[in-house]
Amino acid sequence: MQRLDGDVLAAAVALSGSGAPALVWYERHGWRTAVSRCHPIGKDTGTPPEGGGIRYLSEHQQPEPAELLAALTERRHGSRHSKPRPGMTRD
Repeated sequence: MQRLDGDVLAAAVALSGSGAPALVWYERHGWRTAVSRCHPIGKDTGTPPEGGGIRYLSEHQQPEPAELLAALTERRHGSRHSKPRPGMTRD
């Protein structure tokens, strides 16, 4: 877990055998995959990370565990872009 600028929290869970090196929960953008186990959270730039290997796994900030697991195992499920959450802003 890490406290980023502006008191925003982020946490990472290293994975094995799932097709993604790690899962990241970011307070502003929810759950996503990471491209690296070494530095899964990355730098807080104020914009959500996007690109190859990063998929946002739910439109909900706190999805049910079954939804998260299904999105992680189903490669076509998820989005490469973060969707704004109600009440949350992209700084």
